[in-house]
Amino acid sequence: MNNAKTVESLPRPEYPRPDFRRDEWLNLNGFWDFKFDDYDLGEKEGWFLDKVVFDKKILVPFPYQSKLSGIYDESFHDIVWYRKEFSIPEKWNGKRVLLHFGAVDYKTKVWLNGRLLGSHTGGYTPFSFDITDYLKENNLLFLRVFDPHGDQPRGKQDSRLHPRGARYMRITGIWQTVWMETVGDTYLTSVRIVPDLDEAKVKILASLKGETKGCKLLATVYFAGNEEANAEEEIDKGLTQLEITLPYVNPWSPETPDIYDIEFKVSRNGEVIDVVRSYFGMRKISVKGDKILLNNEPYYLKMALDQGYYPDGLYTAPSDDDLRRDVEAAKLLGFNGVRKHQLASDPRYLYWCDKLGLLVWEEMADWGMPLKMKDIFWEEWKRVIERDFNHPCIVVWVPFNERWEAYEDKECQEILVEIYRKTKALDPTRLVIDTSGFAHTETDIVDTHEYRWKRGYDFRKEWRMPHERKEPMRGYRPPLAKSFKYKGQPIVISEWGGWGIEKFNPIVNRPKWAYHMVPDEYAFISLYRDVVGAIMEEKAICGFCYTQLYDVEGEVNGFLTYDRKWKIPPEKIAEIHKKKLANS
Repeated sequence: MNNAKTVESLPRPEYPRPDFRRDEWLNLNGFWDFKFDDYDLGEKEGWFLDKVVFDKKILVPFPYQSKLSGIYDESFHDIVWYRKEFSIPEKWNGKRVLLHFGAVDYKTKVWLNGRLLGSHTGGYTPFSFDITDYLKENNLLFLRVFDPHGDQPRGKQDSRLHPRGARYMRITGIWQTVWMETVGDTYLTSVRIVPDLDEAKVKILASLKGETKGCKLLATVYFAGNEEANAEEEIDKGLTQLEITLPYVNPWSPETPDIYDIEFKVSRNGEVIDVVRSYFGMRKISVKGDKILLNNEPYYLKMALDQGYYPDGLYTAPSDDDLRRDVEAAKLLGFNGVRKHQLASDPRYLYWCDKLGLLVWEEMADWGMPLKMKDIFWEEWKRVIERDFNHPCIVVWVPFNERWEAYEDKECQEILVEIYRKTKALDPTRLVIDTSGFAHTETDIVDTHEYRWKRGYDFRKEWRMPHERKEPMRGYRPPLAKSFKYKGQPIVISEWGGWGIEKFNPIVNRPKWAYHMVPDEYAFISLYRDVVGAIMEEKAICGFCYTQLYDVEGEVNGFLTYDRKWKIPPEKIAEIHKKKLANS
């Protein structure tokens, strides 16, 4: 389970958007020229015109604070520059070329051959440029990135020089793959695939760019390599809707993660000019009364908190295998889901959750952000949802986490309600939690965070109530904001535990920290069995999420260490998760 200690000269070589794949592409990861701009001189002095020597090399896509970047500087540098020379394959001549950035934290300006392509704000979302008209035989690409680690959404990135506790090292700049690809004069920009499990149909909304006169879109669905069904429609001014009826439905779930492949072909007068491949799962998530349903059946959530950090790469996994192994670790422990905490994931992680079968609560990195920035926040959160819509593993959207001020602050309450409603309108097929933990306003699930329990007795004493109630269970903070009433929503304990084991220390230079410490792994297993047993006895609870899957920096409360070595035999935890539910 060790992370990769070294990476090849072309790190992260796999296609970065597995749900929107083209065949003709070029990975731009690898060594780039790099320079700190602590005095903010770069734009004034025209660095984008190649007027300065870049004195460092950085291995993209690893942030400069990480070991794998080759720089490994943990001090503050708010402005950084990148420089990359490249040429395009000869066979691309005459085709349109798109330049893609998976994610760059935080404010980015991009120049190609001395000309400004544009800018992007946000550390977690992709952006692209059509660079066809800017290309030469040999090309120079420049990026200026401004990342002050101030009021922007930054998740668990610590604004202090020395991170500690439940805050971790900052990241700046490129942290996901950079790539180019060719398209036709008319090409797909996005596809939204909406499975309708009850009607055995798939509804598709496709967006395109370019002249659409005489163009058609063909969508063909495959299951296990066999063609199932297809549909074709004329393209109407850049938007096309398709509906495909399946002859038989294989539902997607953690137990049976059956995936359908789908191929999209754009043609003009019979000639194919763009091809995109994707996939989907026939999966439905819903609520009935106080129960969560997966594919129309009650489903109990057994989840772990996953914070998406790696000791050598920070936000960036050393390899695609590292992402896959994190999903496999959760499965080995007997979990059926994760809360991806304070981080919009690398799409490759979501791909492995789709393929291997692991539910995801996807959360935006809102910590560090005052709510006065809600409009900037919404624009980025909206792009996260649009990017990740097609992943069947995602069943819950969580825009905010632990918004303490929402108890009494009317303005905060109004913002939570606004973002909840906008999220629900953008994606009515999934559940939405307004703010995880407490002080709920409008929400599909009432979840709570509770770290006080040191034994099952504590849970039984403080939480057990009759199943029929007018109010939800009460944690160490009130579950609802003032003036908001409980409407019988499902209840999930979405953070608890956080126990460290005495003999396990941080593998990086950070103060050791956990919510509670236990003497050894045997005591941990006994305690975990005790508390999980108590939680699963309570009929009103629909699931739980333990903190956490693996250690992160100085926070040592994982089932695995930060470098992904087991502290506890996973089969021992998986056996505990097989306990029969009280209402089953």
